[in-house]
Amino acid sequence: MNNYKINLFVSLITIIGCVGCSLLEENVENEKSMICGVSDPINELSWLNDQFNSIKNIPESGIILYRYNGKEVIEIQSSLMSSTNLSQYYCDGTKLQFDTPETYKNDYKIFLSDRIMIKVLYGEDLWN
Repeated sequence: MNNYKINLFVSLITIIGCVGCSLLEENVENEKSMICGVSDPINELSWLNDQFNSIKNIPESGIILYRYNGKEVIEIQSSLMSSTNLSQYYCDGTKLQFDTPETYKNDYKIFLSDRIMIKVLYGEDLWN
C-alpha cells in the first residue's frame, strides 16, 4: 500500500508539473505576441490605425516593428514618402524627432545603426 501512495504522489506531481509547464509556455507565447501591450496593434492603437489607413491603398508600403534603446518603435513606410522616411513612433504614438538637420545628422543615423528589426506588421519592409 505504501508503494501505491508513493506512485500516486509521483504521478500527481508529474501531472501538475506538465500542466503547469504547458500553461507557463502558453503565457510566454502570449507575451511574445504582444506588441505595445496589445495583441493587434494596427486595430487596437488608434494612432497606428490612422497611419495604416493612410497607406493601406499604396502598393509599396509597410509597418515595421523595431526595438530601439529598449523600447518598441513602429516605423511607417510608403513608396510615396521621402527617402529620408522620418515616420517612427513610440507605442503611445509619440513621433521620434529627427526633423531638424542636426537631429537627422546625429540621432537618425544612430537610430538606423542601433535599431533591431522585430517584425513586419503590415506590407513589406521597403528600406532594409
